Amino acid sequence: MRGDLIICYLSIMEESNKTLIGKNNYLFLVNDTARELEVHCQNVNLVQDPTLNRYSFDKFLLVVFPNKSIVYQEHLPEQYKAQYRPAVDVYKNILQEKILDMYDVLISQKPHMNTYYKTDTHINLQGNYLVYQEFIKRVNALYGLQLKPKSVIMQRQECVLTTLPYGIGDLLWKTNLGDQHVNDCSDEFYFSDDIPGMYCVHKITKKDAHLRFLHISNLNDCTEELDSSILSWDIINSFILYKKNGDGKKTLIFYDSFLMNCMSLYLELFPGEVYMAKSVYDNSLIQKIQPNFVFEFRVERFLF
Repeated sequence: MRGDLIICYLSIMEESNKTLIGKNNYLFLVNDTARELEVHCQNVNLVQDPTLNRYSFDKFLLVVFPNKSIVYQEHLPEQYKAQYRPAVDVYKNILQEKILDMYDVLISQKPHMNTYYKTDTHINLQGNYLVYQEFIKRVNALYGLQLKPKSVIMQRQECVLTTLPYGIGDLLWKTNLGDQHVNDCSDEFYFSDDIPGMYCVHKITKKDAHLRFLHISNLNDCTEELDSSILSWDIINSFILYKKNGDGKKTLIFYDSFLMNCMSLYLELFPGEVYMAKSVYDNSLIQKIQPNFVFEFRVERFLF
């Protein structure tokens, strides 16, 4: 069986398509640089520094979004047997209570709740709200905080994600789907009026005294020059979102694209100053900001 899996994987790697069509209209990522399916099916460990020495900050928590292919493995094509999580094992061994793996919580919601999109690589807002609640429980317990989750009413609509102006439905994009055909492109989109959208939606205004945009290289406030811009992928990659919720301690959050549909929840969660950087954990940025708390949100396939 292992040899069959290797042959199957190599044959797929010869193709350029990045979308793998699974069962029940579920789509998955393949041919990605993180080698997600190879990791889960063949137990390939890609962690470059097994000591994780970079994680030196004391008041820290890493939140791991499990890969879609391990959460919804029953929808993978028959030849894929996703069962291994070597990177998570390494991180848990080192970080222990300072890592929150969301796998068990998200698995426990099935089958009555969908927490990932069918036609996108990412977690949906319903799943992300669960992550938010579990994150608050853990940091309160670890550091004696008294953070309270925001109560929200979740709404749902059936649609094709690529018709929405939010940059989602990525597994249906021509650059990923290639010349393949998907019989049913419909999906479930979750949203809430209680969670203001930011990515591809928020209009930056220089008059907002609380939400500012700091250049990630030097922390210069560039909000004035971004005035009237919509918060795009390029802006998120180049600037730190900074929100001042009053006097108090500093919180620095490193995040990736999995957190982008609920950034507003975290910007308003902490008293004091909140910095959100779309970056992996970076000690040089920690030195510049001098935060009291550091949190990282990372999808499993980028645990290198």
